[in-house]
Amino acid sequence: MPARSSKPLTPKASSAPRAPRARPNSFARSRTEAEMPVPHSPAPDWAALRAEFPATATTVYLDTARKALLPRCAGAAAQDWFADIASPEAGATAFAMGGVTRTRETVGRVFGAAPETIGLVRNTSEAMNIVATGLDWREGDNVVLSAAEHENNTFPWRPLARRGVELRIVPEGPDGVVSTDALRAAVDARTRVLTVAWLSYGTGQRADLDALADIARAQDALLVVDAIQALGVIDRRLDAMGADVVAAGGHKAQLSVTGAGLMHLGPRALERITPPFAAKYSFDTLDRTVADLHWAPGARRFEYGNPNFLGLAIQRRSAEFVGSIGLSAIETRVRDLTTLLIETLDLAHIPVRTPRLWSERGGIVSLETGRVSADALEAALAEDGIRVASKDGHLRAAIHFYNNEEDVTRFADRLLHHLRRLTA
Repeated sequence: MPARSSKPLTPKASSAPRAPRARPNSFARSRTEAEMPVPHSPAPDWAALRAEFPATATTVYLDTARKALLPRCAGAAAQDWFADIASPEAGATAFAMGGVTRTRETVGRVFGAAPETIGLVRNTSEAMNIVATGLDWREGDNVVLSAAEHENNTFPWRPLARRGVELRIVPEGPDGVVSTDALRAAVDARTRVLTVAWLSYGTGQRADLDALADIARAQDALLVVDAIQALGVIDRRLDAMGADVVAAGGHKAQLSVTGAGLMHLGPRALERITPPFAAKYSFDTLDRTVADLHWAPGARRFEYGNPNFLGLAIQRRSAEFVGSIGLSAIETRVRDLTTLLIETLDLAHIPVRTPRLWSERGGIVSLETGRVSADALEAALAEDGIRVASKDGHLRAAIHFYNNEEDVTRFADRLLHHLRRLTA
């Protein structure tokens, strides 16, 4: 472990690094975060917003990449839902499909996509399995992904090997990240799917979606994106990512609950993916006697059975909350706090694994712990009321807008204390 400075962990004030301009991409409908720095509009009252998350009063919560804290409005949505069931209306609103429609419209408005392109699936895993089982595979086809993918974007593709489909897993480089060039080299004319995390759960690397979209389309492959760690933090529309499928559970950056996620599908995906299951709303009719059934228009065809009415009510309220703040303001806040954390760790000579340019990262900061076990550090910090995660032998801090500068300083100070204590 490198020697660590005894200087106070108070980095000089500095502006966040300006992101380089990205090359033009004909699939993007608007400028992306890589083309210009995040605009500095009048900042929201972050202290007041932080107060909407009760746990922040007692806990330094830097574990959004595992599960997000829920705002008070999410709890209120659940209470309202149960209150409707207990009312004389006996759940007439709670179990109404109109609420599902409103959730679809709200999610589309806040995260940037037409409602008909949004499927309200349970989680990222369900969406990935829909793609993996819904394509018309041929022996000799292949799927390209990276070794840095989460299990939920790895295991859904594994059974395809039994059908003669090759799974090409691109290894990480010496710096712990998977380069765009390495992914490009793995894609060929038999690639049917190129799938990546928008933001890696481990290193916090942000994928170059524009370049990957070009790579996929050059071989007529689908680009499938796991967006769970970034959707709700990065200000980029779903329909401007250049992706054919974007999947995200709601319980991380979107500040919602498990079992209430989304799946955005572009026109190429809708043409190619056959729903692997069928249920009440899969078709364009509810008449069970129709002989020649046709799939329901849009992404709704991938929703099966009774929806998660309670989860969708919370998802809608949380999305409204995110929308009321604005993704641009949220991204600016997360960028500034993660930059402060990286600078603070630099002062302490604690190696950071996450890329430095904002265009290459998001709310996750991963760091090396040397000879000290990341598990031991996670446990020690938890005793201090600081929640972080040990991931793949490294320590991970994940920031959202409900964090503040004091959280960053507290975490860095206690981390340095425990590193010194455990290496003494």
